[in-house]
Formats: sequence, structure tokens, C-alpha cells
Amino acid sequence: MEWLILALLKISKLDAGAVTLEEKKIQVKPFLRQVCRSLEIPMELREQKLILEGDEEAGFCGDESWTMEAVENVLKNCMEHTPHGGTIRITWEENPVYTEIVVTDSGSGIDEKDLPHIFERFYKGRMSEHQNFGIGLSLARSILSREKAVITAKNAREGGAKFIIRFYEKREGDKIVMEKSS
Repeated sequence: MEWLILALLKISKLDAGAVTLEEKKIQVKPFLRQVCRSLEIPMELREQKLILEGDEEAGFCGDESWTMEAVENVLKNCMEHTPHGGTIRITWEENPVYTEIVVTDSGSGIDEKDLPHIFERFYKGRMSEHQNFGIGLSLARSILSREKAVITAKNAREGGAKFIIRFYEKREGDKIVMEKSS
């Protein structure tokens, strides 16, 4: 219940514009390793395998702690919908337009009727666990949209859910503010 209240307060603060996000360059691989630490024990108990693959140099511009919360909520959702002994794969890449993080699970996927609503506040999909409140993915989208990032969900071709997060290069007019690390 405490998590639910805190999540609702965070969403309210984001909606009201009462949160100032600090922007800095974040390297994807160490960032994702830190995100995954909080879910290591529950994943181990479920005997789930986590695979991390991507460009060692990839990075994005964002608020590290808020973005961590958003990505952790997506990963937690995937963990909850991945069967015992299943796999969660996180891949990432950077190109001149955006840095993309893709989280795919080996679960049953997202019901087609749920897909248009999955990021809505309090929406519980047909396959959700009983204790799910429908807040985590809504909070993730709220955070990411404040960072000018986009999150989408679909079913992967090989089965399971697929979440795609794109952090677009920040621009001032035509001038790129954030440059690719060298």
C-alpha cells in the first residue's frame, strides 16, 4: 500500500510540473546494471534469466534517478509476466537521432485488447496479477514523457511482451545540445 501511495504522489507531482528533472549524460550499460540490481532476488527466486546486450558506448541524456524508476517499472512488469524459468532480454543501441532501450520477455505477451490501454493509470490487463494496481507503467510513461522520451509496447514476433523506450537527441532549433560520446 505504501508503494501505491508513493507512486500516486510521484505521478501527481509530475502532472503538476512540480518535479525538476536534472539532465545529464547517462551511459546505458552501467545504468541498466544498476536498474537490474533491485530485481535480482525476485528474478532468482523465479529462476528467470536476464540478458543484457548493447553498444558499450551508448548513452542518453536524462535524469538518472527518475529514469531508473521508469525503466525499473517496465522491467518489473516483464518479470511479473515472465514464467518461472523464463528469459528477459534488454538490448540497446544509439544512433544519431535517438538511443533505444528494448525490454522483451518470454511471457505470453499482451492481450491485443489491452495494448491500447497498457499505459493508462489504474488499467489492469487481463493477465495482471491480483495485487497489481495498474500504476507502474503509467508512472513510467509519465516520467519518460517529461524527459521527451517515448515508450511503446507491443508483442514480440517470437512471443512475449516488448517495450521500446526511445530517448531522442535534445535539440535547440537545429543545434544538437547533447552529442554522442566518443
